[in-house]
Amino acid sequence: MQTSKMLGQFLKSRRERLQPEEAGILMTSGRRRTPGLRREEVAFLSHVSVTYYTWLEQGKDIHPSREVLINISRALQLSPDEQEHLFNLAYNESFSLPIEKQYDDSLQATVNKLPFPSFITDQRSKVIFWNQESERMIFPFSSCAPEERYLLQLLFLEPSVRDRIQNWSEFSTYSVAVWRSNYERYPEDPILNQLLINLKRQSKLFQNLWDQHNIQQKKVSFISINDVQNQTNNFRIHSASHVDGNEDLHWCLYVPIS
Repeated sequence: MQTSKMLGQFLKSRRERLQPEEAGILMTSGRRRTPGLRREEVAFLSHVSVTYYTWLEQGKDIHPSREVLINISRALQLSPDEQEHLFNLAYNESFSLPIEKQYDDSLQATVNKLPFPSFITDQRSKVIFWNQESERMIFPFSSCAPEERYLLQLLFLEPSVRDRIQNWSEFSTYSVAVWRSNYERYPEDPILNQLLINLKRQSKLFQNLWDQHNIQQKKVSFISINDVQNQTNNFRIHSASHVDGNEDLHWCLYVPIS
């Protein structure tokens, strides 16, 4: 039921984002009370009944077919990442992440050998292994307690991190979209929910981005950071999942752009 509710919220946010003229709908005179498309317009474009589409947005526990989801994706002009997220919400049955555990320390030795910032997180964004370049360029992770070492939390609640990122608007928008796509796969995870509560309560910036319902999968991204000497350093961020076959681990590499 929780994922059905989030599926409905996601559909509503994408419907309200899409303007009628973008969907090829001829505008008539008169004021529209709904931002974006109306439910009946999405239903028409998706070849489903208005009642069925309304049930989906209301979070009813129904099970749409693949064909229905593809039709809705086309009607709402979802990106490939958004369509994948829609399918995850419709069919995913995983509600909680694994309990935090100990990982192979040999990964720390490997991270240490890299000459540029690199770290390994779990799916909750908790930093588990990191090297000295990460401490210098991103944040002194060793200075905070493990329960506070979550990247998204540091990004929004630590001014020293936020103030040094030159492309803050772009990077924060991307980070929230990636974190949300993961959060909504595990809506009953207690740690993720506590992080969400903390961020909503303490950061208006985060709340505003969260309300946009943006979704994105991890891909090559860009960040521009000022170091302690106030010199700007540009990095291309590469990431790898399923580190050593463990799907809970994600490896981030900040490769310098010369």
